[in-house]
Amino acid sequence: MKTIINLVLLAILFGSCQNEEIVPTQEAAAVNAQDSQVTNSTAKTVSGNVPSHDPSTIVKSGVNYYVFTTGDNIPMTYTRDLVNWTWGTSVFSSTPSWISGYVPGFGKTFWAPDVAWFNNRWNMYYSCSTFGSATSAIGLVTAPSISQSAGTNWTDRGVVVSSSSASDVNAIDPSILVDGNNVYMAYGSWHAGIGVIQINPSTGKTIGSRTIVAGGNSASWEAPCLIKEGSYYYMFVNRGTCCNGVNSTYYIVVGRSTSPFGPFVDKNGISLKNGGGTTVLASQGNYIGPGHLSRITGTQKGAVHYYNKADNGNPKLEIVYFTWSSGWPTLSY
Repeated sequence: MKTIINLVLLAILFGSCQNEEIVPTQEAAAVNAQDSQVTNSTAKTVSGNVPSHDPSTIVKSGVNYYVFTTGDNIPMTYTRDLVNWTWGTSVFSSTPSWISGYVPGFGKTFWAPDVAWFNNRWNMYYSCSTFGSATSAIGLVTAPSISQSAGTNWTDRGVVVSSSSASDVNAIDPSILVDGNNVYMAYGSWHAGIGVIQINPSTGKTIGSRTIVAGGNSASWEAPCLIKEGSYYYMFVNRGTCCNGVNSTYYIVVGRSTSPFGPFVDKNGISLKNGGGTTVLASQGNYIGPGHLSRITGTQKGAVHYYNKADNGNPKLEIVYFTWSSGWPTLSY
């Protein structure tokens, strides 16, 4: 199960801060403009020495792109070109008080956030858990805009989903899909598998009950990424294990469905609930154990972390490229 990534690197969150004033009405335009902004970036290698684990969807607010990762207080890095990244200000300065009621013993190391624009605000979903436990919760914070400075006004909205036993979908690893007026969240790690639940756009909280769409029986399924392309919904999920540096065995598989609630099947028609899944990205060269895929809204580019064989297995961020053939994706660096 997902190992806590304390990462000594996350103790160095002292990135330089600049003032960046952005009014909320600019954010929707920023999201819609992502395609033209990102298309002009041709570099395939993220430079710099900023580590990353479980990266969120990369989003654009004002002039900068932002990504949030596993670590103390939810670390953030930012860039203007998707190549050169700089430390920004973490989301939290203290742990929300509600978490201890759902996850006893939780400290300040949050896992695997994801962020999406809807209801005229940024909505960030984050994971709270402890090593080896299914006692977990996903929370929500919102902001009208994002800045690399300490001026970002994050408002904590409390718990979204929780879990307390291995028979339930483990409430970590959220992935948010905004599909027109509908919002969905995929989440889960090992235990009962991967679930999908609908989100009320007005509140950011759940509607109805979750549907299990992949995995189960404590098999190695986690870090889902739910996207839509054409008339299909695609569920990308990590198999194998993370967090062991060059010995990590993560790889990414995919299934598709005409509904966000499945059933998701692979190229051979095998359900992701029955062990199916077409592999789209695995270890190659210095890129070990790629995981936690996301796609930049409106583009055919996304992000993963990988364990850098050339750097003692330290986790790094990398941009990936989606290509499509006969309704099926492939991923490449």
